[in-house]
Amino acid sequence: MESQWNRWILLAILGLALGQISQAAKILVLFPHVNEGHFAVMRTLVTELANREHTIEVYTGHGLGESLDNVTETVTAEFPFWSELQKQAAPKGNLADLGLLPIEKLRQSLASVGARALDHFLAQEPIQKLLKMSYLEFDFDVILVDYFYTEALLALGALHQRPVVGIISTDFGNYMDAVQEALVPAACSPIDFERDQPEMSFSVRLGNIRTCIARRKQFIKDHYGGQEQLVTKYFQLQSSIPELQASQLSVLLLNSHVPLITPKVSIQQIIPAGGLHIRGPKELPWNVKRFLEEARPGAIYVQLGNEQACGQLPKEKLDTLFAFFSARKQSIIWTCHDVKTLEGLPKNVMIQHAVPQIDILAHPRVKAFLTNGDLLNLQEGIMRNVPILGLPLFQHEARNMELAVRLGVGLQLEEGNVTTESLNWAVDRLLLESHFQLTIRDVSLEFRDRPLGALASALFWVNYVARHKGGSALRTRGIGISSCQLHLFDLFVFYAGIATLVVSLLVALSFGGFYIWNKKNNSKSTKVN
Repeated sequence: MESQWNRWILLAILGLALGQISQAAKILVLFPHVNEGHFAVMRTLVTELANREHTIEVYTGHGLGESLDNVTETVTAEFPFWSELQKQAAPKGNLADLGLLPIEKLRQSLASVGARALDHFLAQEPIQKLLKMSYLEFDFDVILVDYFYTEALLALGALHQRPVVGIISTDFGNYMDAVQEALVPAACSPIDFERDQPEMSFSVRLGNIRTCIARRKQFIKDHYGGQEQLVTKYFQLQSSIPELQASQLSVLLLNSHVPLITPKVSIQQIIPAGGLHIRGPKELPWNVKRFLEEARPGAIYVQLGNEQACGQLPKEKLDTLFAFFSARKQSIIWTCHDVKTLEGLPKNVMIQHAVPQIDILAHPRVKAFLTNGDLLNLQEGIMRNVPILGLPLFQHEARNMELAVRLGVGLQLEEGNVTTESLNWAVDRLLLESHFQLTIRDVSLEFRDRPLGALASALFWVNYVARHKGGSALRTRGIGISSCQLHLFDLFVFYAGIATLVVSLLVALSFGGFYIWNKKNNSKSTKVN
């Protein structure tokens, strides 16, 4: 009887422990950005969290695309981010002119338009109702935020004392690097990791630290100022963004991983989770599946970015693409927003809008991926073992494609060298040279080789924050300190001052001693005379 009673007690304790571990959380998801590609990352994470019985409220301009019992979705009006960015940064040109801007100018424009986009999001009625909730009504355990010029949303966590998990889905304008640099309390790292030499001269290191400090200060000035105005306007707080990051940002999920990112100085709360949006392949829509099954010579998938409709491409580039498509024996699937506006489309081309890109790339008939070089596209092509041809428009896309070329998984054509002949030459190389297929499989294996998969890792850390009171133990001390303190300049100045004082005293004592000795000698000489 006693042993049975002990068994029941043990089972009860075990049940309580398991209940504590699997306890579902209530999660608020805020996605203010317009980019559908970025939302693919958040969509996958939300779906998996919902499958694990968390209760989720989503506020976004994009639809999840499926109905889930424990997910409440509020669709907000989108802000025309890319057109506003073009108006501000290149008003007399087109979207392609943004790619020609210096990175400093592009970052300034992104910061300004990003603040306006978040202002637009926060001003909408559903968000206003959310912001006006009392402390008791606001019963969320975790706030999940798309971290792309949205740092002001950290104030919502501060207002209700809730932890915030950020996700950086993009490297647009090197935003991913800039955010990490602003968080990492370590000495300056080399400016260009990919081209860095193991041994640098004193002048190179001096130039690096000056550039790093100037870049960090400029990013904080251009970006944080606008975000702090929104913090005051909508949350009536006087906190700075560095203070909010130090107190509210529990975990930052970074959409990258080796070998698609160069290892650099980091902190524990920055979690590499590159490829978290890439799930197992699902059944394709019947029309797309049929199109691919009938593509006996194979198929080429084309996606040139979400920032610009295909019909808005420069006429010369559009004509070049049409001529290239016509010259290929392969079938072409092209992702475009303006499906019905393109005329003169070759017969071997299918244009789709909302297509399951990761499922198309998983089809065995897809032999090459023609892309702008976006980070998510690069990850998906590598994970699906499809060699990549990059036509980069922006500097970050060119950097991604330079990496793809170095890894041996793709080729890149410069903007001024996109012709029918060059496109055919590049695609023929990708299809006929077997080393691209062999190399991309090795790179894909390395990208996926980690203790937890990308999605599993992201889910673990979101759950960790929910379980452990915001994961405060992860927050790195020292985030937000000034560049002077960050690089120990104040200590160097202090020690330099001490050293100068000591040397000055020694010199003064030496001169004083010499003066006294000389005076005594002169006195003796006078007496002798």
